[in-house]
Amino acid sequence: MKFLNEQGQEITLKRAENLPGYEVTLSEDVVIDSAVNNPFFKGINVLQLPKKLKGFRDNPDLQEILKPKAFNTGIKLNLTDKEYAFFEPNVDLSKNKKIVLVNRLFGNNATIEPLFINFGLKKIKIRRNTVIGTIVVSKAE
Repeated sequence: MKFLNEQGQEITLKRAENLPGYEVTLSEDVVIDSAVNNPFFKGINVLQLPKKLKGFRDNPDLQEILKPKAFNTGIKLNLTDKEYAFFEPNVDLSKNKKIVLVNRLFGNNATIEPLFINFGLKKIKIRRNTVIGTIVVSKAE
């Protein structure tokens, strides 16, 4: 098992304190907009709702409402044939920020880019170098 950066150079990750794995940090700032900030809901009132719902499935704003946002970590996995990695998000992300992880499992040569959806009522900003979770490498038997 090796961890590589975006240029293919081997890097060392810090051991996690609470899980048997390695800390994963963001390589760039991330902003996840809330679903309630979607243009579909701007200026809506109850009397306009039937008109707004016409063509509901074809509305381009609603096509994007629950689209997951990728978190770039800049970490690529170099695993053996029987190894795989689980990503466990930081509890603060789901508990306090109301964002939910979509993908957990990563294989060999995969870039660790967890996908999150914001189910909160506010726009979420997460700064670069923030620990967003732990990667746990395991072997298949």
